[in-house]
Amino acid sequence: MRRLLAWLGVIVIVLGIILGVLDRVGVHYAEQQVAKNVSTELASRNITSAPPEVTITGFPFLTQVAAGNYDEIQLNLRDLKGGTLPLPLLQVHAYDVRATVEGLRNGTEKAVATLVNGTGTLSYADLVEVSGLEGVTLIGDGSVLRVTGNAGVAGQLKGAAKVTVVDGKVRIQVTELTASNLAPIAQQLVNTYKDRLARTFEIPPLPFNMKLQSVNPAPSGLEISVTAKEVELG
Repeated sequence: MRRLLAWLGVIVIVLGIILGVLDRVGVHYAEQQVAKNVSTELASRNITSAPPEVTITGFPFLTQVAAGNYDEIQLNLRDLKGGTLPLPLLQVHAYDVRATVEGLRNGTEKAVATLVNGTGTLSYADLVEVSGLEGVTLIGDGSVLRVTGNAGVAGQLKGAAKVTVVDGKVRIQVTELTASNLAPIAQQLVNTYKDRLARTFEIPPLPFNMKLQSVNPAPSGLEISVTAKEVELG
């Protein structure tokens, strides 16, 4: 009896290992199919980016396959271009995704997500560059965008700006900007800097009909949040 139980234990362990391997193989295959379809979708919309990196979460995966429903699919889209500002990385989380592996494989079905959220960070250095300014540094404190730097005859600059979303674009409004040199010619230069900073910046075209919802001036850069509902992932 003990020997039988021991053999049964070994069989259960072996079956568990086999199922675990099959589960991981299935995940890898599904991730490749989603990445392929997403790449095709991006190309059809003339959205420029590096090949998407796809991760399907949740375990066991095979039960999700059987149900044709996946808890969450994560996609990393790198080097998005096409707007005023490039977007180095857009991290996308697709929730409650409906699709079958067979449908994805033969092209008869597209993965559809109930909700898609995305986050990314715009570079302050890129923002300064497209503004055509020199000697200026931007940094966020979580609520306000701080402006510092050296503006030639104007001397040291110091100021702040508010960042908002207007019509799907990033809007920067300079709330204050002063220079250490108070001469009239210096003030003219300060006004030029104000005009170049206080403007609207376009982010690259977004996949999956996602819309820009919010922007936050974080220390690492302008953090953006995008979202969409009932989305075909490709």
